[in-house]
Amino acid sequence: MAQPATPETRSGVDRWTRDNAAILAICMLGWIFDVYEQTVMQLITPILIKEWDVAPSTIGAVTTIGRWVGLIGIFVFPALADLYGRKPVLIASILGYSLFSGLTGFATGWVSLLVLLSLNRVALSGELPVGMVMVAETAPTRWRASALSILNGGFPVGYMLCSLVAFFVVPLWGWRALYWLGVLPALLVLWIRLGVKESPRFEYVSATMVRDGLRQRLDIGAAVRKYPRDMLIASLVYFFYLFTWIGWSAWMPQLFAVEKKLGFQLTVKYLSIWMFCAIFAYWLFGWLADRYGRRYLIPVLVIPASAILLGIGQLQGETALFWAGLGVNFLVLGSFGAGLGYTAELFPTQIRGTAVGAAYTFGTAAGATAPTILGWIANTHSIAAGLPLLAASFFLLGPLFFFIARETTRKELTDFVGGASLDAR
Repeated sequence: MAQPATPETRSGVDRWTRDNAAILAICMLGWIFDVYEQTVMQLITPILIKEWDVAPSTIGAVTTIGRWVGLIGIFVFPALADLYGRKPVLIASILGYSLFSGLTGFATGWVSLLVLLSLNRVALSGELPVGMVMVAETAPTRWRASALSILNGGFPVGYMLCSLVAFFVVPLWGWRALYWLGVLPALLVLWIRLGVKESPRFEYVSATMVRDGLRQRLDIGAAVRKYPRDMLIASLVYFFYLFTWIGWSAWMPQLFAVEKKLGFQLTVKYLSIWMFCAIFAYWLFGWLADRYGRRYLIPVLVIPASAILLGIGQLQGETALFWAGLGVNFLVLGSFGAGLGYTAELFPTQIRGTAVGAAYTFGTAAGATAPTILGWIANTHSIAAGLPLLAASFFLLGPLFFFIARETTRKELTDFVGGASLDAR
């Protein structure tokens, strides 16, 4: 049986150690390869539309339905992490998406792609919230926003990695090789995870409850009953971020390669540069969040990003499109890193996985409609015509963080429902 951790141990001693630094690094590797898998579909969309002779709305529907099926993983895996621990659930999710990634490369049409992609999404989606919870529980309090932002920084790294691989691999072996290659790094991460320690906070809560004769139960509705306001805020944070990013990232290659006539190779080159620069946005804005708080930082980022999204559809020319694309991705992804991890700080360790998973599920279910909605708009008008919808969604994050969401930066996490430890009862 795990022994109760001391207060100093469960708070991470408010400094970086070898253990919590390793957890951050390995969880970030997991996110990198997660995003690699997600990005493949986005990059090959123009190829599939031409090769299979399908409408843009069909591919948009495949992406949306795949994400909806992936909600099973988002909802179930974090809840299981509250019961059985963060570490074993992370290992299970990585093993699952390693297997289904390779199988997706054998899809022969949009129907088989939908089935295989959906199965892959279940395991893939489960890793993201569990990794975020684990980093939030192990990072030093004063650097928690930075740690969560660096973790989210796996997104541009994974996107850039996939873009670079696609640049060289697709002309030689075709789009299927992108899925087959995705198996190898995921299995490497699985091996690395075997050496990661369990979250001290989870061990502390589990051991304390056993000592007091209590049993951890799967209670899906606990977060909504005990923290309704925080659940609403967390769900809205996920929705506004994911509706904007899922819609933008799903159709960004098509927008630049086809509508703006940049071509596949130049688009991939631009995407690689933009994602490389976005890595530094995660680091910078995570540090700023720790220093000044998210209440002021998020509005400062979302206002100019929304303005660029509104205008980029009207731009022409390689130079103008390059700089506008760089600006919007830098601001959107930087804000994404600084703000998304906020949800893991709202709830106590006892139900943190369940609460984050439920809010992530609600937000993703609504946010995953973006590719389909933009696909419908593209069928009758253009992708550029749908960008104001994404700009409006992203803009609403400003008033949400400034007027409604409570500040959690540099504040100690709670461990038990009600905000008190069992020792104090």
